[in-house]
Amino acid sequence: MFGFGGLIAAMVFQMPEGLPAHLLSDPVVAGTHDYCEEPVPDDVLALAREALTRDKTDIHPRERAAAALVTAGMDIAAAQPEGTSDCYALFAAGSNWLADALEPHENRLRRESRFRESRDPDIARIQVMLRDLWVTDQAGRLAYLQLNTEDRTGAAWWAYRRATAHVIANDYNATEGLREALELYDWIDRERFGPRTSSQAWLIAQHADHDPHFQRDVLTRMEPYLESGGVRRQDYAYLWDRVAVNTGQLQRYGTQPMDACNADGTLDLKPVEDPDTLDARRGTMGLGPVQRDLDQMAAQRCGG
Repeated sequence: MFGFGGLIAAMVFQMPEGLPAHLLSDPVVAGTHDYCEEPVPDDVLALAREALTRDKTDIHPRERAAAALVTAGMDIAAAQPEGTSDCYALFAAGSNWLADALEPHENRLRRESRFRESRDPDIARIQVMLRDLWVTDQAGRLAYLQLNTEDRTGAAWWAYRRATAHVIANDYNATEGLREALELYDWIDRERFGPRTSSQAWLIAQHADHDPHFQRDVLTRMEPYLESGGVRRQDYAYLWDRVAVNTGQLQRYGTQPMDACNADGTLDLKPVEDPDTLDARRGTMGLGPVQRDLDQMAAQRCGG
């Protein structure tokens, strides 16, 4: 589907001597590379910058995460005076800031995500796996928002890009975990797995934007459970729109806003079918008026 056949993957085995072979495909390698003493050559850096401009469905998530770290690492190292010891201190501080941001979110989310464990050991194993993936997902996104910065040359930039790579890599790992669960079960429904685990599985699929085919498969698996209540109608509506947006179609329920905020701090919707009856359709899925949700999202994302 995406694999390692793209431009960056083809180039990682032609790294200049002295650079790790997986610098542009492994975020762990990219996150621990010594940018202070081993600068990335211009041609390799250009590949990393180009990777960040590509559609997320056209590049493996680990490559995109690595590219975010390589570009940030070079931004920081290039901005430091030659021979200064401050360079290493900036990278260490940035990594520590991310760890300090993640830990309290993870601890709180784990406390809040208690569930009734199934007596079926196979279902219980999946409940625990999806809980852990969900905690990492949500803590990572909260840290990402917390560490957002205008800085492009210091510790704050490294912390933010480490958070970015963390989210990208976890979205891939969580998708693969859910895919493994769906090899055993048609869907993670509320009756067998419990409402909390079911919605955690949905959210993992919602964030699998690198694989819209998988998202569509999940949507198909969820649909039969709508009438029985095995799937939350709101969850289904959100994923329906996500699949539509990710495949170039009009969304139906108006859950997906534009990526960028307006100058006045508001948000607009991505294109939606039949806008005049939108709130009526939303009502059938347990969603409130669209403007109320847009205002709430704008307050979170745009300061509106």
